[in-house]
Amino acid sequence: MFQHLYGDVYYWTERHGKPETTYDWNSCAIRIDRANVLALVDPLPLTDAEIQQIEEIGTPTHILLTCNWHLREGEIFREQWGCEIYLNALGLPEAEATIDGTFKGGDRLWDAVEVIYIPDSGWTEETAFLVKQEKGLLIVGDAVCGGRADIGVPEGEIGIFTNQLEAISDRRRARDSLLGLMDYPFDAICFAHGTPIRDQAKAALQRFLDTDL
Repeated sequence: MFQHLYGDVYYWTERHGKPETTYDWNSCAIRIDRANVLALVDPLPLTDAEIQQIEEIGTPTHILLTCNWHLREGEIFREQWGCEIYLNALGLPEAEATIDGTFKGGDRLWDAVEVIYIPDSGWTEETAFLVKQEKGLLIVGDAVCGGRADIGVPEGEIGIFTNQLEAISDRRRARDSLLGLMDYPFDAICFAHGTPIRDQAKAALQRFLDTDL
């Protein structure tokens, strides 16, 4: 289902997991009118109806990846719409496809999306995107997750998937890296996996950092 998330950001989902504990995978579409940009983040497959909904907003121009593993339908959409695929430059050696452009931590894309590098989180190039609309929307990949019945993370709370936790070599440094996200202005957060939090997301992140990892 393609739906409004926050400001000029939309998202769509795909259900995964066992029937009794399904949870959402998410992708986002960020509209930046003044730059004539419609950027898809970690794009999942789209139904014909969802494609029509996106095209009513605009033609996608870019694809932003939070990590290499989230290419998903990126190559298909590049062929369909002529999108350019962007990845953190640190991930280029392991890129799964031809990358059209790169970014690094601290970059401001189209003066509207701040790139936040999350080191020590398990994957070399793990990146979050801060969309500077309203009170701020943070889009994260695998560093943390939202509500997921399969691992017992309640709706409105933040957790971390077992595989991600196993990939972290130094939990103290990983926690410090995630703690750095608290320095940024945001009120909502969307995850690659798990239910988004539409308000008071920073408080949820603080609760996670206080009790987990």
